[in-house]
Amino acid sequence: MSSVLALKRNSSTVRYCFEADAEPGVLPRALELLAKRGLVPARVFAQADADALSVEIEVEGLAPETADHVGQCLGEIVGVRAVF
Repeated sequence: MSSVLALKRNSSTVRYCFEADAEPGVLPRALELLAKRGLVPARVFAQADADALSVEIEVEGLAPETADHVGQCLGEIVGVRAVF
């Protein structure tokens, strides 16, 4: 199980950064964690390189407890490899 880096850009924005297997279901599973909480990402960046997928997701307006919980859940997604 990997952790996901949750970087605070400011007091109301969290950026999650992780590397995963370049599999079709990884990004939708990550975004689903936000969607089922009624959240829309402010920014999503994903780049595939060979067999790896680098992902950054920014979300605004998360309570600290929710931000931590979402980060833990992202780290448990099958295919998530490492934090960068």
